[in-house]
Amino acid sequence: MALAEEKSTTVRAEKPRNPRERAAGRLRPVFGLLERTAPGPGSHLAWKLWSTPTRPSPQAVARSREGGMGEVRRVRVTLPDWTGRRPTRRDGTTKPTQTTEIAVELLGPGDGPLVYLLHGWSGWRGQFSPIGRRLAEDGYRVVLVEAPNHGDSGPGALGAKQSLLPDFSLALAEVIRLLGPAHAVVGHSLGAACTASVLLDGTPAEKAVFIAPPIDPVAFTKVLAPMLGFGERIRSRMVAIGERRTGIELASQILPPRLLGRRDLPPALIVHDAGDAVVPVVSGRKLAESWPEARIVETERLGHNRILRDDEVVALVAKFIGDTPTSAAATTSGRCEAGSCRP
Repeated sequence: MALAEEKSTTVRAEKPRNPRERAAGRLRPVFGLLERTAPGPGSHLAWKLWSTPTRPSPQAVARSREGGMGEVRRVRVTLPDWTGRRPTRRDGTTKPTQTTEIAVELLGPGDGPLVYLLHGWSGWRGQFSPIGRRLAEDGYRVVLVEAPNHGDSGPGALGAKQSLLPDFSLALAEVIRLLGPAHAVVGHSLGAACTASVLLDGTPAEKAVFIAPPIDPVAFTKVLAPMLGFGERIRSRMVAIGERRTGIELASQILPPRLLGRRDLPPALIVHDAGDAVVPVVSGRKLAESWPEARIVETERLGHNRILRDDEVVALVAKFIGDTPTSAAATTSGRCEAGSCRP
């Protein structure tokens, strides 16, 4: 199905280099050898790389917090135990749940409508500081959430150092359950896929914003494989490790099939850069096609991360969240809210 004209508008962007490509060169010969001779050990190494987020640079974190931020709390949440090879005991019964602490940063008035923001893979809550500050100024109670094993949060369902999409989603759903109903949810990159998953699993919200959303984790593993230099023998085993650990089939996390027939979801704004080298813009377009009430705005020269700091994107997100349900629905008409948007 072609992207509906009324669902699409364009704003501004750049052609950023993909940092994964720069880091992958030295691993390709190793994985090439393991693919041919030892796919089992190779799959465990690939799984470790796939599920282990990297820490952002301290300088980047410090820059995102310039000017001061809000109150930091640690919310105790309950998650399943995926720390062993399987999510069940030897007799097949489910293992007891475990608790961990998720770091959240609170901005804005305590009685404002709650807006939850979730960063992407290897990200941190401060990446949302421009959008968070703007929403706080508009009177919202902003909750910047750090995913398990990211920032100041504790371990997640997979234990220390490792995380996956279901881990992100479960933690976000628990934070919303404990802190209060969401007026809106905003996610970036993997965090966007997770916020969509949380809504699909029944957590209500009045608005949703997805910035640079990936929609297909299976397809991502097929991009990761050649990037790191391994083939299908390692890739399929790597996916199987994750599915055994969590009890969740990776293909069940692909978003468009989950959206078929759904009419109980909030209006969504999708913002995606046309030159995004990390999550190609086609992903955002397909989500816009599949989401029952959505508008996509495509930017230029903003890449995958700088899009979060752009003044026009910040204003666009704030306006969408602040619109009444009637005027929010009207954004599907293709009306351009940012000054440099063009039809």
